[in-house]
Amino acid sequence: MSQLETFIEKVEGFESFTASKQIDFFAYFLLIECKNEGFTSKEIDECFDQLHLPPYSNIPSYLASKAKGKNKKYLQKNKMYYLQRTFKNELDKLIGTPKLPSNVHSDFFPIEIFDNTRGYLKSIANQALLSYNKGIFDGCSVLTRKLIEILIIECFERHGIEDQIKTTGGNFYYLSDLIAEFLKEPAWNIGRNAKNSLPKIKNLGDKSAHNRRYIARQNDLENIKDSVRTVIEELVHLVDYENWKK
Repeated sequence: MSQLETFIEKVEGFESFTASKQIDFFAYFLLIECKNEGFTSKEIDECFDQLHLPPYSNIPSYLASKAKGKNKKYLQKNKMYYLQRTFKNELDKLIGTPKLPSNVHSDFFPIEIFDNTRGYLKSIANQALLSYNKGIFDGCSVLTRKLIEILIIECFERHGIEDQIKTTGGNFYYLSDLIAEFLKEPAWNIGRNAKNSLPKIKNLGDKSAHNRRYIARQNDLENIKDSVRTVIEELVHLVDYENWKK
């Protein structure tokens, strides 16, 4: 995804804007995001072209008209345009981060597994699934690892035995030790598939997080997809969030 497309995702409703309003956000992108000294009408036209949007009929005329009068948006100097400070501040307020859907649907695992759990878990799960859908496979791998880590900790907390997975300083163990303690804990029975799957998920997440030359690919995640679903469902079942008053 291009830098421009990534920026536009932050602007809610951008594609429904008039072409003149889109110009204003292209100007912001060129000056603030790209850190250009100024911008030209040609560069605005190239933004329309890059996003395959119908351009404004006369971009130079629009910019010139908005560089004059009491409510001007731009300053013009040496054939370059600049954002007028107060207008730049207005655009600042309209630029945000993309809104995350309440339910991201993906082939990686069903988001419905996290219904009736905790809001923070569903938020992480949504981020993992959105990363998968967008082809951000290292991000998906790391977030999935994080989900597993939280769920294991909350299994111990649910049964009131969280001290078994803490250091003398009161910090939770790293994931490798969490998994070891989880698999040998007699308070619950773990299915064979989940036992075999946990190390695979951890290994992929570790490589994505810590190996600087490793880049996760879709096939890597496809290979653990069934394992991820098996483990997550079993952990959520063991915690029994609906009946846990935390």
